[in-house]
Amino acid sequence: MLKFFGGSIVPGTPRAVPVANDDQLPSEVDVVIIGGGLVGCITALNLVERGMSVAVCEKGVIAGEASGRAVAFVEYELLSSIKMELIARSIELWRAMPARIGRDIGFNDKGLATLYADKEQAEVTASWLESMQGQPGIEARMLSAAEIAELDPAFGSNWSSGLFQTNGASLEPRLAAPAIAEAAQEKGVKILQGCAVRDIERAAGKIVGVVTEKGGIKAPNVLISSGVWSPMLTQLLGLELPQLMIFSEILSIEPVSGGPKIDGMTPAGYFRREPDGGYSFNAADGAIPITPTIIKHLRALMAMEMDVDQDMRPVLSVSTFLRELRGAKLKSPHKRSTFEKHRILQPALAGRAAKDVAENMGQYIPAFRDGRVRERSSGALMASIDNLGVISAVASIPGLFIGSGMLYGVTMAAATGEALADMITGKEPEIDVTPYRYERFIDGSPIKFHP
Repeated sequence: MLKFFGGSIVPGTPRAVPVANDDQLPSEVDVVIIGGGLVGCITALNLVERGMSVAVCEKGVIAGEASGRAVAFVEYELLSSIKMELIARSIELWRAMPARIGRDIGFNDKGLATLYADKEQAEVTASWLESMQGQPGIEARMLSAAEIAELDPAFGSNWSSGLFQTNGASLEPRLAAPAIAEAAQEKGVKILQGCAVRDIERAAGKIVGVVTEKGGIKAPNVLISSGVWSPMLTQLLGLELPQLMIFSEILSIEPVSGGPKIDGMTPAGYFRREPDGGYSFNAADGAIPITPTIIKHLRALMAMEMDVDQDMRPVLSVSTFLRELRGAKLKSPHKRSTFEKHRILQPALAGRAAKDVAENMGQYIPAFRDGRVRERSSGALMASIDNLGVISAVASIPGLFIGSGMLYGVTMAAATGEALADMITGKEPEIDVTPYRYERFIDGSPIKFHP
């Protein structure tokens, strides 16, 4: 059902810890990365460790948008088998990340528990798990009510059953991308915040650099990893990158005693322990703003069999619709761009998380009953129209690469950054990235939805 309200954009404020800025714009580098989220920062770290010179151009601040506002689970529950090779590699890389960078990312490797009060949903998950046996990275098992209580006493035993991803993990989104950016910066990466890219330049069909609001940077390689902004950047080059936005809300409560040490999910939503003992709650639903992209691809979207576990509500906002429409008509690179007008994109709060999650979470886990809300926030996630994402070179434009459109962006970021660095340096990626190629949207390939 379409709701004719919500979905608007408001001036955003950062949630992530600040990162020192490199004020000096380099005249030339091997790679310009557009976007300072997890994918951009991890790719930069991989590249600089291989001897490449790199500049990360971020219109706002590091992790100012989705990467600093995520559920921040490293998980695979109910996901398509086509994603598991990437996820298995990502889990391996995430577990090594704290030691690799020598910094705290709030990594919790105790596993992830999904708790079911509904036997029917548990049966769906058990069937999925059975179908996934033999897939890489699957280290999960179903739990009885007694096993749930034994796993973490804070969960109690009032559950029909549960799923435990023993190799699942979580991280603190306010810390992760900034910590990785700082590690990359120490090795020589230029972190340029408040530095929007206005144009991507070509010569003889090849990438030769970018024009930023602070000047030009010559580079034979450019990576677009800008989340919800990636389609506007590809439009500069006459390319279409079909992505959808999903607006979600976040709630944080003050520290509570006796709370779970293992992160996970109840029917009320996701819960994750924060470094100070408080908890972050996220609703397992969201709002999908109607945009020109959705209207253009509506027939294909309606034809897809979309088996999703979340409640996604379409909403109509004139301001959000026009933001995308106007963004497709970017002005001269010598004038202020739409990227500079929206340094940090943040959806308006509708109050759904505060009303539903805060009230309901305590019904399932007693320690949360008296939790005092200390922050309400929101974020914009993105997904390619087939919910698979893009990790790809662009064949028609040598030197152009895209890493964007992954709804489970935190889960996939570590392996995505490695694979992109492989492609940029001419190395065969550790995983098969063929399913994530950009050309599937333009070569007549059938577009199929992937949970």
